[in-house]
Amino acid sequence: MPPAQPGQPSSFWLTNRGVVAICFLVLELVFFSTDSIGVPAHAYVSGDVGGTPYLSVWFMVAFLVPAALIMPLLGSLKERVGAKAIATVGPGLFGVACLVGASCTDPQLFIVMRVLQGLGAGVIPAAAGGYLGGQLGENYTPMGKGLVALALVTGSSIGIPLSAFVTWYASWRVLYAGLGLAALAAVAVIVRLMPPTPGNRQAEIDWLGYGLMSGGFGLLALSLVVGNQREWFASATYVVMLWSALTLIALFAWRVVAVPKLINLRIFQDVNYCVSTVNLSSVMFFLFMVFAIVPRFLMVVVNNTIENYAWTFVPFVATTVITGVMVTPGVSPRLIAAKIPAKKKLCASAILAFAFTALWMANTSAQQNNANITMQLMAVGACFALINCLEIQMSFSTMGAELMTSASSVLFFCTNISKALSGGVSAAIATATSQGSWERFREQLDPSNPALQIFQKPLSGEAAGIRAESWSQGSLELIDKAIAQQVEVVTFINIASMVGVVLLVLCVLPFLHRSPSDAT
Repeated sequence: MPPAQPGQPSSFWLTNRGVVAICFLVLELVFFSTDSIGVPAHAYVSGDVGGTPYLSVWFMVAFLVPAALIMPLLGSLKERVGAKAIATVGPGLFGVACLVGASCTDPQLFIVMRVLQGLGAGVIPAAAGGYLGGQLGENYTPMGKGLVALALVTGSSIGIPLSAFVTWYASWRVLYAGLGLAALAAVAVIVRLMPPTPGNRQAEIDWLGYGLMSGGFGLLALSLVVGNQREWFASATYVVMLWSALTLIALFAWRVVAVPKLINLRIFQDVNYCVSTVNLSSVMFFLFMVFAIVPRFLMVVVNNTIENYAWTFVPFVATTVITGVMVTPGVSPRLIAAKIPAKKKLCASAILAFAFTALWMANTSAQQNNANITMQLMAVGACFALINCLEIQMSFSTMGAELMTSASSVLFFCTNISKALSGGVSAAIATATSQGSWERFREQLDPSNPALQIFQKPLSGEAAGIRAESWSQGSLELIDKAIAQQVEVVTFINIASMVGVVLLVLCVLPFLHRSPSDAT
């Protein structure tokens, strides 16, 4: 088909290049939706395949960590085997693993499939970034770079209610099968329409450097889960994992400087890219801490089911997508913040607004309601879209097309490993908070507490045991539930307060960006 002409965006999507671009957008949506499947959905998986609550945590980690660790390797792999090979093999592996995972009846096999899903899906952001940001032609490159970010915020937001709705009304098996089929369908089109891109078989890959990197960051992420489940420094396993991770990360840093074969260091010559990598890694670490605590808060404190809290997230999704569209070149009818000076001011304002929103969320109690949380989530959605879309656009604004795959792989590695680490840190804070809170709240459960009189009264004079109809095991469950709600409130307040205070400082980071003329 003939190339699209300037000023005719609708005709562009009818060309082979446009159809392939749509397929990459579908793959991005699938990846980030899978990335957002949370604890409630995996609790259903755990119960269905014979797992435990501890294993449901590993269901998420088994995807997040491999997906992040494969990313830094993709720049070198692209040089070795070509862009088309990584764009088809990776998503294809993800699709097949999703279909097999959907049929699993064993928790260990499901974890293996989650690892394979992560390894395959981790290829998608880099492959999509390389194509959308470097292969659409000069007229559509700004739009392609913007679509990379828009797909991220859309998939990440829609994945939360989508996974809940499908799990509630159908089954988690339908969810995974649908994601797998969507990925395989996109791969089939890419295989047919994407031009061949032969690689250079002589290109070297620093496998030692990759081993040090994946071992170090992988052990660090896994150690947070192990430490949270095994009393931290009281566990010899955690101590060994932590020191091994720190040692491997130090060796990796030395290896990158001494033998820069794994990562193309030319990407770090771009000032905007370096600033965005630091900004997104820092801000996303704390932003995902808030994402991690809201679903559980909605279920434990506000007494939502997985269906109810999914409906609470629908306005969040709408706000996120609409805000993202407004700042995406080639998509927005009236583009907001078209130039870097405007982008960095708006991005800094979004981080500041997110900080105030987190502090607003920290001002909560056990009498919280869905309407108030919905408004808070809408504010979070707008900030989330602005921060991600603007920072990703600025990171690629002055990046050469030939470096887009390497730049995308490293950028999304940093954000994904930040998400994995933030989940572990958030769980650690929750555990520490819970232990102290349970002790503090249980101190109130003494015989003189008036709240317990209604439960103690049936026991008076019952020397032979409990026989009164008004006393049952359910009474103890009600007491524990009330304490659990208070514990969850304290955890929520602690994490939201910390996030708000830190983001008040991080809101100055976007001002480090430079306009193209200054950056060069």
